Amino acid sequence: MKTTMKKLAAGTFITLLVLVVNVKAEGTETKASDRENFESALSLEDWMTDETIWNLATLNNDESANEAETVIGVEDWMVNPETWNFNNDILVETETVLELESWMTDSETWNASGNNTETGLEVENWMINNRNWK
Repeated sequence: MKTTMKKLAAGTFITLLVLVVNVKAEGTETKASDRENFESALSLEDWMTDETIWNLATLNNDESANEAETVIGVEDWMVNPETWNFNNDILVETETVLELESWMTDSETWNASGNNTETGLEVENWMINNRNWK
């Protein structure tokens, strides 16, 4: 197991070393050919300078009016006991009385010592064999 792990680690290290050596990285400085590819100049558009967009005081009050929430009140049906006690017809279920049955008090049921005797534990060879527990 150790030999396999060592071979795997060595192979991974060698592969990583080969990949690192073969990388052809170039610097981040700009080349003469890259200097020609600059971004075009930014252009100013009409909406960028429109005061109606950026000046919030000029907005029409109808467009920006926040909708007011309605006041929540307690209504009659909310406090009416008849509304909440609508299941008056439910019958309350009662539990039946527990009764002793004959098997519960039978001594043969609880003192069954004749048929169900347990044997002692035995140590077997496989339990102490070192090859099984490595």
